[in-house]
Amino acid sequence: MSPDRPSQALPATRLVLATANPGKVAEFRRLLARFGLRVVTLHDAGFRQELHEPGPQYADNAMAKAQAVSDATGLWALGDDSGIEVDALRGWPGPESARWLSGATSDADRLHGLLAEVGRRSPGDARVRYVCVVALARPTTDAVLARGECLGTLVEPRGTAGFGYDPGFLSVDLGVTFGEAADAAKDGVSHRGRAVTRLAESGLLNAR
Repeated sequence: MSPDRPSQALPATRLVLATANPGKVAEFRRLLARFGLRVVTLHDAGFRQELHEPGPQYADNAMAKAQAVSDATGLWALGDDSGIEVDALRGWPGPESARWLSGATSDADRLHGLLAEVGRRSPGDARVRYVCVVALARPTTDAVLARGECLGTLVEPRGTAGFGYDPGFLSVDLGVTFGEAADAAKDGVSHRGRAVTRLAESGLLNAR
């Protein structure tokens, strides 16, 4: 009787990132690298539709994007929604973080606008938190949500790394802004990093 042959490795599960934001694509690729998934972009998956965020909550937006991409492609899809919340403003702008400032054309515009708004409305209290909710949608099964948060202080921009409000987010964990932090340091404490870690606790990201 011939000895058993080793079984061939199964192809990695394809997971589509349900975002057109290049900063998020790069960050999620790093965060998901250890799970043996084949992470692809919307373009790679042939998804050409516009992604909608129905709101008003992070979970609503993350779920809508992930489900739309999974339904259209027949693949696993990971969507997220994230924002920065100012404690003194009762969590504003939150899910509106990318849209609240009319006429803004860049991340820098939104950061400077938020600094001005916080200085006007809550001088002396710039405590903030970053929040991220991720949704993993898969064909023929219910989507799964996970949430991550990290604390900081809103400051004048420092550093050029990251994206969004990162140069103005002084991390409590790191003692530097996310704009100054190395990728690995940021990923270990960021809202997206913690959301992915929570999702991984379900065991789903280890599937092949």
